[in-house]
Amino acid sequence: MVNELLLFSVIAGIIFFGFGGEIFFKRTGISYYLFLILIGVVLGPVLAIFPRQPLVPVLGIFSSFTLIMILFYSGMDMKIREVVKGSPRTIVQVTVYVVSSIFIIGISLHFILGWDIVQSLIFGSMVGGETASVVVIPLSRSLKLGQNTITFLTLESILNSIYSIVFYTAFVGLYKTGTSSWITPLTTIGMNFAIGITLGVILSIAWMFLLKVFHDFKYTYVLTLGLLLTTYAVTEVLHGSGLVAVLIFGLFLGSSKSVLSRLRQRFDISDLKDQFHKFQGEISFLMETFFFVFLGLVFVIKPSEILSNLMLGVLILGILLAFRFIATKISTKNSALYNDRHIIFLICAQGVVPATLSVAALGEGIPLANTFVSLAVYVIILTNIVTTVGTIIITRKNRNSEHQPTDRIEPKS
Repeated sequence: MVNELLLFSVIAGIIFFGFGGEIFFKRTGISYYLFLILIGVVLGPVLAIFPRQPLVPVLGIFSSFTLIMILFYSGMDMKIREVVKGSPRTIVQVTVYVVSSIFIIGISLHFILGWDIVQSLIFGSMVGGETASVVVIPLSRSLKLGQNTITFLTLESILNSIYSIVFYTAFVGLYKTGTSSWITPLTTIGMNFAIGITLGVILSIAWMFLLKVFHDFKYTYVLTLGLLLTTYAVTEVLHGSGLVAVLIFGLFLGSSKSVLSRLRQRFDISDLKDQFHKFQGEISFLMETFFFVFLGLVFVIKPSEILSNLMLGVLILGILLAFRFIATKISTKNSALYNDRHIIFLICAQGVVPATLSVAALGEGIPLANTFVSLAVYVIILTNIVTTVGTIIITRKNRNSEHQPTDRIEPKS
């Protein structure tokens, strides 16, 4: 039994560390996820203050709630017009990068490790191309990139998360049913997107009209949160992607002014939207902070497997970088984004999605789930290192080019 005073002290320490890590990230561009995972490893596997087994089922639910909060916040942070304008190139980037990575990683591990092909693809869908929005969005802004590049990276970070989640769901369903048909998962992916988008649009617009009625009431955010969770649950029951619905819900609520004007409505809920956005940011930050500590708590350390897991992590990183390079070159060709292609290529840090999906696999009873968690952590660490080192190098290079004189005038003899 964990001591109550110790528990509260640890929670307070994690909050302080998360807050300090956020400031550190904004000033240096170095992700604090790695430190949060390390705290969890120390508290769990090393010191055994918090036992692993009771946390596994709780973490599965917690991971789903974390994703809901982050996607809702990401959706509110974007505008429909920007999404529509940037969608074609972003879809090309995500499709080439994520789909190729998922299948090549899955097939490679199937042949190298002798894993069952479906389980290999389940793992491939976890690490096959996510770029963590909680790293990408603030980092792209701190690097002072153009608005088109920021929108591109933001939309990519959301879409590739959805791709990963939907592919994961399809492959887990394929594993559970034991069917050999690939038509079923492909059809499932299309249906998941269609149902999620449709319900997200309908329920978000319905909620805007309800907010007109409840505008002056207290606790409208709590009520909105209740409807958000209802949207997720209803969509999942109807076999759609609840996370897609949550994203659309946030996107439409964030663009409420333009949506209502299109519907020829004169009322305005911008003040409530701003209030929701600020509070949602606080909640999302808190969820992310605790989630990565929890991920460290359930991490399995086997000294005999550290080197082999690291080598597999490097192999997976190599596959990801190869396809990211190809995808970035194709998607930015003949556009203003081409000048920022190097920084787009290097911003590949993974975070919440591979972590949550690897933990979800524990709850699904996938035989290789413990291995998935360990390898996912290695991939998260390696991709964050690449992003950190890459952005530091490019930032210094840009600073040197800015301070370098353009023309040297030779003195007349």
